[in-house]
Amino acid sequence: MAERVLRANVQDVPWDREVDVLVVGSGGAGYAAGIAASLGGARTLIVEKEATIGGTTAKAGGGTEEIASTWLWICNHPWLAELGVSDKRDDALRYLARLARPELYDPNADQLGMPATEFALLEAFYDRGSEAIAELSACGALDLAPLAATFDYYADLAENVAPVGRGLYLRMPDGSEGTGAQIVESLHRAATAMGVGVQTRAGLRGVILDEETGDVIGALLGGSASQVEMIRTHGGIVFATGGYTRNPDLLRNTLRGPVLGGLGSEGNNGDLVDIGSAMGLDLANMNEAWYVPMVLDLAPYPVSGAFRLPGDSMILVNKYGERVVNEKTTYNEMTRAFFQWDPSRAEYPNLPLVMVYDSSVSARCRNMPGDAPVTEGGGNPIPRVEGEGHEIVAGDLDELFRKINDRLCGLSGTLPRTQLDADFTPVLLRTIDKWNSMANEGVDVAFGRGNTRTERARSGAPRFAGQPNPAMHAFAESGPYYAVILVPGILDTKGGPRVDSSARMLRRDGSPVLGLYGAGNCIASPAGQAYWAGGATLGLGMTFGWIAGTHAAVRVKEGDTE
Repeated sequence: MAERVLRANVQDVPWDREVDVLVVGSGGAGYAAGIAASLGGARTLIVEKEATIGGTTAKAGGGTEEIASTWLWICNHPWLAELGVSDKRDDALRYLARLARPELYDPNADQLGMPATEFALLEAFYDRGSEAIAELSACGALDLAPLAATFDYYADLAENVAPVGRGLYLRMPDGSEGTGAQIVESLHRAATAMGVGVQTRAGLRGVILDEETGDVIGALLGGSASQVEMIRTHGGIVFATGGYTRNPDLLRNTLRGPVLGGLGSEGNNGDLVDIGSAMGLDLANMNEAWYVPMVLDLAPYPVSGAFRLPGDSMILVNKYGERVVNEKTTYNEMTRAFFQWDPSRAEYPNLPLVMVYDSSVSARCRNMPGDAPVTEGGGNPIPRVEGEGHEIVAGDLDELFRKINDRLCGLSGTLPRTQLDADFTPVLLRTIDKWNSMANEGVDVAFGRGNTRTERARSGAPRFAGQPNPAMHAFAESGPYYAVILVPGILDTKGGPRVDSSARMLRRDGSPVLGLYGAGNCIASPAGQAYWAGGATLGLGMTFGWIAGTHAAVRVKEGDTE
């Protein structure tokens, strides 16, 4: 690979062209940066390594009830007043911090127990997110409307004083919720109307630093050494290149457990990790990702996440036939169950997990309103047609056991040497018996399924009047029975160089690299391990993209001094 970081005197470089601000990546974070820089008076160019714009924003949904739509999650946004919701700063910061760093959170400590640098990023998200969204709306880039009845993922957490309404959607002309691709299209139209340049098939090969100060003065752009273009930047470079979903070596060596694939765009291979390492940047949060279960048959690519496991007579069991997780918890939290390590057996007993359900779920959940199957880019793992593709159908549980093992044999290239335990069927029978008893009472004593407002909202209407818990129902006494095999996946990673509250990337000594910014999944996410609500990924990315673009434009006006 060509050298990622060059050091030179600005006067000695044979520049091919000049811009004020160069934005690398064309997803939501990149366009937010480009529009902010342009509104600040900067000549701005957005470059994208792939053939089309949009990155992961154009692929992945930010919602759950309406999987195909994409949401933004912003604290204290301007539309909350319409809903009568108050989202006070101190209250919101407690919710953000409680989930970002749960092992450090202390409501009585300075910065709520978090490192000051990390807490400052949460403050910036609260303080600047509403500004970013208001300005993007005012300039015509996004026509947004609030999700009035959509709960945060931890709506019932004591720290969450404003558990509903922070989500926003792109309002289409017919009133429907826009997709990720439509959000990108809307941003693109606004950016190009402002004069922002957009160039595809333009990968960033490296950055150019001033040999004396170490500040960023330009970039190397191009697909090969013979096509390199040297771009002079006066305000700086904003990286919005996404994470490293498509870099299996990095995934294996950084994440806390095995991941078999993900939704990240094809260009998400960790370019900034290479560049940041070469520059001596402070890399952090590399063990975290935005997690989601996915169907084994569709791994590793192309793949779509199983964002919601539908049905009330449905459970998720491991290779031993045991329940190990609340099936209605959010996808990010559910995926962590795969990573449990059994030291006595020296194995991951929950890899894979099997979604087992009966004929009533089959009949009721194939065409649920707002849901699309994973094979169509949605998040419902139950296909529209019975027995289609990845769905396993059997007349009884013994046959289901055999068919699941046959499927695992056929997919051994993705998940080698994996079979259900020999006692899977009798254990599963006991698991279902226990489940049926709990369902009749309406109380999941093992994992608390259906106990929260978020889970009840995601479970839909009760099957019958007086159903004790709409998330739970006893299994049918006879088949057919159904199964889908699930494995851990990600939307994208959330580790990379640390940034400060101005979105400037930091060296290991904590000093910022002037002219180098980052936003979205390519940086050490301010979210830490948290997934606060649907749309948090895009809300964070666009907020820090806006911060970066705004700051870079100010640098142009003030002469590259800070």
